[in-house]
Amino acid sequence: MAVDVRRKVPSVDSLLRSDPAKRAAASLGRPLLKRMLEDVLAEVRSAAADGSDPPTDEVILAMALDRATEAAADRTDPTRRHLTETGRRRLHAMTAAMAAAIALAVVLAKALGADAIYPASATAQDWLLEHVQKALDYVQDPTTFVFSVTEPTGNFILVHLLQPLQEFLMLGPWFATVAGLTAIAFVISGLRPAVTTFAMFVSIGVLGMWEPAMDTFSQVLVATAITVVIGVALGVWAAESRTVSRVLRPVNDVLQTLPQLVYIIPFIYLMPVSIVPGIVAGVLYAFPVVVRLVERGVRDVAADSVEAARAFGATRRQLLTKVKIPLAGDAIMLGVNQGIIMVLAVVVIGGLVGSGGLGYLVAEGLVRGEFGLGVVASLAILALGIALDRVTQATRRVRKEGLE
Repeated sequence: MAVDVRRKVPSVDSLLRSDPAKRAAASLGRPLLKRMLEDVLAEVRSAAADGSDPPTDEVILAMALDRATEAAADRTDPTRRHLTETGRRRLHAMTAAMAAAIALAVVLAKALGADAIYPASATAQDWLLEHVQKALDYVQDPTTFVFSVTEPTGNFILVHLLQPLQEFLMLGPWFATVAGLTAIAFVISGLRPAVTTFAMFVSIGVLGMWEPAMDTFSQVLVATAITVVIGVALGVWAAESRTVSRVLRPVNDVLQTLPQLVYIIPFIYLMPVSIVPGIVAGVLYAFPVVVRLVERGVRDVAADSVEAARAFGATRRQLLTKVKIPLAGDAIMLGVNQGIIMVLAVVVIGGLVGSGGLGYLVAEGLVRGEFGLGVVASLAILALGIALDRVTQATRRVRKEGLE
């Protein structure tokens, strides 16, 4: 039976009459809280009108917390609100009173057994599980349109991106590959990161984890390249368009809230090739961070620089490509750095579903009780992460020194 999810969305007024909303209004102010609730409910209603399933409790909670903390930060920003000493003491007292009230409410709820009041039989869990399974069965059917898109996409990533890179990294002598990677690190980041890179990759070879580490490294590079392309493009677009920024915000909230392992589950159905789900899941987990950092970096470019370029007759494209993006380069490189680390985390978890590499060895060590194998593979993951982090961090520093 079809369920009208729009009926489950409460009104703003009913939410404002609740006790939690009244306490939040005392801290944030009723007008600001009302606008925050209107934004969140508008996003939920929009998703419901499009036929999408309503977000889970965890996602709704994360969205509400995101809005509340951002609003609190805006209200307490020293550049926007200059508080006297009396005002600070008042805010501190209100914060302490709010914390005490929350703690008291939790204690009373536990003491009175409030958790037993919730009607477990009234949930939509069975309906949701049924429709999720139907969706997964649909995308796995070789005769559907979705499969005709995901299957060639997975094969393209494997054949044209992943396999050539793996052959380049793994077929040659390991010491020649180390020398080449060290030279690349020296050219783009300098001497110290190059020394760190050399030490980390040599340690991987000494640990006897060279082939699985290069397997993981190739997956990280492919996923990072896709992440950076998508993240930078969407981040710049969001910085230039408030509408795009508002549309991307709930998407980023959802993708950053879901646990890492959850990303891999649907792509086991979507991508027939076992090594690809870990790459795609890594892209989805990492690109929201890149989008947020790039958007913030481009948007925070000094207004004086933008006005000076406009005074000289720069077009919008020239303003973006020759002023905003170059000046936001530090934020973009920070996004690349964070994207690499987050991709590495998810690609390693992809070893649980057959992606191979170091993640598979860690899972194998846990399943078979060979904890030594898991520890050695974990040390190789650590060395790989340190090398990637140092190179990208140093690239930011070199670029910043060049601008100065």
